[in-house]
Amino acid sequence: MAASDPVLPNMVFKDNTYYQVLYVEPSQEKNERITTSILAKTRVNESNNGQTSNNTHPQSFNQFELDEETINNLENYPRRKEDPKNQLSSYLPSSGVVFPQGFIDSLSKEHQQTELGNFYSPMRFLLHNRKISQLIAKTWWSYLKVKNTDLWDKFTTGEWDAIDSDILDGLIAREIFLYGGGDAPDNPDPDDPSIYSPLKPKERPPEQARFLILPSSRAWQGISLSLLLAGQAYYKRGDKYHQISQPILSTGEITIQYSLEVDWNRFHGDIKEIIISQEKPWVGYQVAIPYPSIPADADKKEIQDWAYAKEEYSEEDPEDTRHFPFYKKENGKYLIDVDYFRSPYPYIPLSSS
Repeated sequence: MAASDPVLPNMVFKDNTYYQVLYVEPSQEKNERITTSILAKTRVNESNNGQTSNNTHPQSFNQFELDEETINNLENYPRRKEDPKNQLSSYLPSSGVVFPQGFIDSLSKEHQQTELGNFYSPMRFLLHNRKISQLIAKTWWSYLKVKNTDLWDKFTTGEWDAIDSDILDGLIAREIFLYGGGDAPDNPDPDDPSIYSPLKPKERPPEQARFLILPSSRAWQGISLSLLLAGQAYYKRGDKYHQISQPILSTGEITIQYSLEVDWNRFHGDIKEIIISQEKPWVGYQVAIPYPSIPADADKKEIQDWAYAKEEYSEEDPEDTRHFPFYKKENGKYLIDVDYFRSPYPYIPLSSS
């Protein structure tokens, strides 16, 4: 599926560990709206003093400064205390979806392994379904919001600074679903091509790890979508980097477990086990994510309500925003159960089945 070099768990935070980011910018080509580039860089490099590589981006991800909106959106996602909240590297590897601490605490500590084995993985899978379905709804809503307006013209002509970032995020994600689920990126090559060379154990540099989707893997054709869903997709607002969508899948899931594609002809997704190669990893999961045309009778308000529904809400939330919670509670305590893991409106796709 991806780079399968054997690594120790603590290597994910090593300075010289490689990760990938999808960088999106307006296209200069006629009839195309975005250009996608894969940036494969080390997590940290303290010695380059902000120098840029030959593609005008910094040489390591600790020198990618995030905009304020992205920092706020990532407030509840894990990072090490010593990692600055305004650096892209602080959120690598991606955690994927996160459960509230109260929910984690509700899993019995006395029988923690049993509880985690029975409930953590299936509930995480259901939360994946919800989040992907909501992201699809957000792309639909953003498009319906701006089509036949001057904002759509600004998007297609590359005047992105004139568009609210929340709407722009949805429009860019829509382009990735439409085209990035079945095509390699426009600019796939790293500054150093040897990064993608298969490594044999004896050839691997000491203490270096790669959490990459390789061009030789089945997942490469859907890499843009994989990086989007892992929260590893960005564009620039001014001189800072803006995250298109918060993490749903983790870096480990997109590099080891899943290969993603888009199905434009169905309203529910599908997961199937596949044989990847005769070498490790032998087996992975091919995920077909649905992205059909927006139905003619789709209701924009219904799509918006689902797209922005919270997993849970507090008494401080306005009552008209309390739509479709994921978690179930009783007397303020979490139950090991879920509510809306799929849209209440059948025409909005379910991410998998």
